[in-house]
Amino acid sequence: MQTSQASPSSSVSPASPRPRRTERSDLLLAGGAAAVAALCFLVVRGSLIDDAYITLSYARNLAEDLHWGLTPFRTANSATSPLNVLVLGAGALVVRDAVWGLGVVFVVLTALQALGLARLARRLDLPLGAAVAATALLLLSPLMLSIVGMEMTLALTLAVWATVAATEHRPVLFGALAAALVLTRVDLAVIPLVLLLANRGLLRRAHVVLGTAALVAAPWYVFSWVALGALVPDTLVIKTVSTGAWGPWDFANGWQLYLERYPAATVLSALPALAGLVALLAWPFARRSPRWAGLGPVVALGAGGVLHAVAYSLLAPPPFHWYYAPSVGALTIAAAFLGGALARRRAGDDATPARRRPLALLAAAVAAALLLVDAAFVVQRGVPWEMTPVTTNWATAEQYLAIGEDVGEQAGDDVVRSPGEIGTLAYACRCDIVDPFSDRGTLLPQIDQRQEEAGTVMRLLLRLNFANLDRPAAAVPDRALVYEGGTADGDWPVTSAWRGAGSFSLVEP
Repeated sequence: MQTSQASPSSSVSPASPRPRRTERSDLLLAGGAAAVAALCFLVVRGSLIDDAYITLSYARNLAEDLHWGLTPFRTANSATSPLNVLVLGAGALVVRDAVWGLGVVFVVLTALQALGLARLARRLDLPLGAAVAATALLLLSPLMLSIVGMEMTLALTLAVWATVAATEHRPVLFGALAAALVLTRVDLAVIPLVLLLANRGLLRRAHVVLGTAALVAAPWYVFSWVALGALVPDTLVIKTVSTGAWGPWDFANGWQLYLERYPAATVLSALPALAGLVALLAWPFARRSPRWAGLGPVVALGAGGVLHAVAYSLLAPPPFHWYYAPSVGALTIAAAFLGGALARRRAGDDATPARRRPLALLAAAVAAALLLVDAAFVVQRGVPWEMTPVTTNWATAEQYLAIGEDVGEQAGDDVVRSPGEIGTLAYACRCDIVDPFSDRGTLLPQIDQRQEEAGTVMRLLLRLNFANLDRPAAAVPDRALVYEGGTADGDWPVTSAWRGAGSFSLVEP
């Protein structure tokens, strides 16, 4: 049995045994988080972004027909997060509606996230307020509310429980959660990797961690490689080839674009993450203090978020706003927990709380103020939301859904070429709408282009990835749905905070 006779810088708290049961306070926090999450979903339900509807379309097709594809007509592999599709598919199967299934999944995952944060706080001898702050800051973050339906609620829930498993030295559970994170999105492997390297107890049993992770992840990857023709989703190619469409903007400088376009939402999302980054920078100087003992797992989680951002900056993909969520989420948790350490009672410290922890009171006041501003920001936009506070879509979700229904009626059995955004349209029209996200034949030129542009090692990896890929002929559209910006003269006038006014028309290709 492993004990916690570690130095203050150890990743294991020297004060707490492994919790074997869930406390009532943990359940109260989880229940409260679920209730707030349900209200938040009612606010955002009508404003889900287009990429969320890509996932919802996959989930609905899976639930209704056991079909893996964006539309019912063609097999595809453009769902970035296979595990998110599987989870949302289960939700859709239970409630018989993909959007409301998402609502159920969102509430359940938020409750599990809060439960994990509460358990982690107890394990590290931190006040429950640290878990409350982390839960609320994540839930009310304008960035996180803007990407409901994407994989980040699932990813952060898994990351929290992976941190719990690392803290408790549970290699089998940690390995399973690490595999789940990779199945949620391949790039998220950096988070369990940092947690593993920062934990001596897990490192000593790395063979168990890696073996468990391989056993959990292998079935999906074997299926994907054989049945879907690729180990990883096709978005690996789609997103990297489309980098030029953003001009001078990539992940490293994209935050400046969002700060310019959506200043309030960007600042409110970034402030907790910046606080977490400051806390991480202070950690090497403060870690020997008893007050900061045993917080290594939280520091490792935050460091994983930082390394994720560094890796993306080097890879330079387009600055899709959900790409910032892993680093923002991990650093927000680090800020709440390292701030909560200021409220720890040190041995022999009998001073009143007000005299003993002025910094803790200041940190709590700042967190409370930020949460109030977040809540006010949610409400002042009007509820329910018409459009998320951070978006790159060309129309509102309501407009896209109406257009999709009309296109489905007008197109019938015709093949329709997508205008460039396809998720909400495909969900609403249930028609054979095609582009690289729905038609593998249309994607083949991009796959070939990516292989030609790659270096020697990457080219070999891409060839291995697509070794079993069928090469179907590209679909030939009978109609084309086209977008024209700056005019309302088309069949369907639209507007968005990203592109302003525009219109869509259904024309001959």
